[in-house]
Amino acid sequence: MNHKVYRYIRFWAPVISVIGLGFIVFHDYVRPLIAEYSHGDEYKRLALECDLAMHEEAALRGLIGNDPQSERLRLSADVGMMVCHDYDILRKQLLIQGLSEDQLAMLGLEVLEVEQITVQQMVDAHRMDRF
Repeated sequence: MNHKVYRYIRFWAPVISVIGLGFIVFHDYVRPLIAEYSHGDEYKRLALECDLAMHEEAALRGLIGNDPQSERLRLSADVGMMVCHDYDILRKQLLIQGLSEDQLAMLGLEVLEVEQITVQQMVDAHRMDRF
C-alpha cells in the first residue's frame, strides 16, 4: 500500500470514529436530556391536568341523564378532557426525542409526589368500566 494512503487512513479513521461516537452519544443521551429539561415541567403540568380532567369526567359520568343540565355537564366534561389531547401530543413528541416510557413514567410519579395524589386515585380514572 502506498505510504501516503496509509497516512491518510491513519489520520481520518480516528476522526470519523470520534464523530460517529459523538453522534451516538448525542442522539441517545444528550438529546433526551435536553428534551426532558426543556419540556419536563410542561409534561408534569399536563399530566396532572389530564388526570384531574379524567377524575371529573368519571365523577360526572354517573350524573349525566337526558335533561339540559346534564347535557351541559357532559359538554363541560368533554371540554375539560381537551387538555388530555395536549398531553398526548407532548408525550409523543418526547418519545420521538428519545425519552423512554420509563422516564415519562418517572415524571408522572414526580407529579404524584408533589401533589400528594395516591396511585389508586390516578388508576381509578383510567379504568375501562364504562364499556
